[in-house]
Amino acid sequence: MTDSPYPDLDWDVTRSRARRTKRWSVYGPDVLDLTVAEMDLPVAEPIMDAVRDAVERQAMGYPVPPARSGLPEVAAKWLTTVHGLATEPDGVGLLPELMRGITNSLRLFTPPGSPVVVPTPTYRSFFGAIELADREAIEAPMATGPDGYRLDLDRIDAALAAGARCVLLCHPANPVGRVFRPDELAALARVVARHGARVISDEIHAPLRYQEEFTPYAALSEETRAHTVTLFSASKAWNIPGLRAGFIALTNPDDRTRWAALPGAATGGISPLGMVGSAAAFEHGGPWLERAMGYLTANRELLARLFTEAGLDEVYRPSEATYLAWLDLRRLGLDDPSRPLLAAGVATTPGPDHGAGGAGFVRLNYATQPEVLTDAAARIARVLSS
Repeated sequence: MTDSPYPDLDWDVTRSRARRTKRWSVYGPDVLDLTVAEMDLPVAEPIMDAVRDAVERQAMGYPVPPARSGLPEVAAKWLTTVHGLATEPDGVGLLPELMRGITNSLRLFTPPGSPVVVPTPTYRSFFGAIELADREAIEAPMATGPDGYRLDLDRIDAALAAGARCVLLCHPANPVGRVFRPDELAALARVVARHGARVISDEIHAPLRYQEEFTPYAALSEETRAHTVTLFSASKAWNIPGLRAGFIALTNPDDRTRWAALPGAATGGISPLGMVGSAAAFEHGGPWLERAMGYLTANRELLARLFTEAGLDEVYRPSEATYLAWLDLRRLGLDDPSRPLLAAGVATTPGPDHGAGGAGFVRLNYATQPEVLTDAAARIARVLSS
């Protein structure tokens, strides 16, 4: 990696604290904050250059209309050539954040009042987006086995048979870190098609994976293209959530027409800085991301080794994607084991926040300095052995 264009890329909690954003700002200095999904890495230089230029130009007014911004073209090219979902620029919609895409999609593409099937554990903000759309979330807890988490198709089928008309999929899965295989997704597609339902696939974590294989759900077939909307963003992979920019890929032409008719208040609010930052990430951020994944891979392996050395192999199963660890702390006998961890100085996200099946678990962000991760694992081990 010595020939990397980012030789100085490194972890630095001090730098993260100086940002004065949510990460490292909620708890006191003695607490290791491993909650919010941000990385303790510097932002990629191409993104910094683009944002600096925009600030120098005082680009702090209203954003240019999407059709004149060039951003749909950039996003569609990345989605097609890197992500693996062939999409035209007119099939890409701009958003300030992805939860807006979920709420609007439910209102537009599913019958009023119809429930939404949510495989859990999942991203906790999904539940708020569903509620905002005046819908009920029907949880379909994932099954577990030697191979980890997998979709429970019987539960999903039963929920759709009972009247739900949408499956809200997190792929790769946050917080459990699964990358669903093509055969799993194809089996889900058969269930969805049988009931004439829709799928909203949030694929924001797809660039953050430790394996080559990734199949966007909508890319499976013409049938899945027709019944799916796909959400994506540069915010997680390139560590720029505060720039406020997200995207929806509409692979069904009829969906594009209906989406285009939405009032501006439904989709507006994307930041001009987010637009230029996202374009820089998609066009020039590949080398930085490759380097960052090397750091994340090392931390992923470190965390597994630390728990193994402590005799706690069952606590952590290395994730297939994301920089989020789903820790099994059920030996404590608590629904919310994040509380004793916080008392020990490690802040994590409570498992129950992620839905049914989260009891006894916590989510931990390992995108931080190895020293911090080593300290956190030691503190957790002490809690488990006390």
